[in-house]
Amino acid sequence: MIDTHAHLDMLKSEEDLKESVEKLDYIITVGCDKEEIHKAVDIAGRYENVYASIGYHPYDIKGLNDGDIQLLKEIALKDGKVVAIGETGLDYYRDITPKKLQWEFFEKQLTLAKELNLPVVIHSRSANRDTVEILRQFAPFPASGVLHCFGGDMLMMEECVEMGFYISFAGNITYPKAENLRQVLKNTPLDRLLLETDSPFLSPQKKRGKPNKPSNIFYTLEFVADLLGMPPKQLEEITDRNGLELFSRIKSKTAVS
Repeated sequence: MIDTHAHLDMLKSEEDLKESVEKLDYIITVGCDKEEIHKAVDIAGRYENVYASIGYHPYDIKGLNDGDIQLLKEIALKDGKVVAIGETGLDYYRDITPKKLQWEFFEKQLTLAKELNLPVVIHSRSANRDTVEILRQFAPFPASGVLHCFGGDMLMMEECVEMGFYISFAGNITYPKAENLRQVLKNTPLDRLLLETDSPFLSPQKKRGKPNKPSNIFYTLEFVADLLGMPPKQLEEITDRNGLELFSRIKSKTAVS
């Protein structure tokens, strides 16, 4: 099983980290500020089955400049365990970063992902239409990308799938009030579907109230498999295949080893 999006440096304990690494086939750990990108690469270097995605979250871009984008490029070119750029995107939920600045650094990171031929991990919260507008301006994306922890509507899902993106769902799909999101998931093409934990956030309903960890992805897997009317093993095979297709640096490394 692959957890396609986690923040391993934020986990509650080293025990949770080791347990998750042992239980999952692969984990993508995400660094999304100037400190976390180094932590993500460091953790990926410590564990054979952990890979990194590096970028700048829209809440963490104040004070950045082109040198910080260059740093992402240098790390990605140097370290083969970096498999994607991001998470990057737009977040209007809290008034933390000016929209103009969010757009600027979203566009810079999309440009970098395309230049490096790496997939892009996209964060979008309360910014559906603007996110789609920017993606359309930069399409096509030969290396594809993923709308992580998807929280958009049916139209956004369809538009992003049309552009070749994957759609990833986290533990909040299991929450009682997430019926609209479940309807989106049920209409997402299976060959575009991914699962993630976004650890330590968004624990699935059975673990809600406790910090999340990658090994909790199996609760989400079981829930989604039931929702789709298929055995969990079948869904695991589908989402793992999708994850390896998207994060192709894992697949190439696996083929070599």
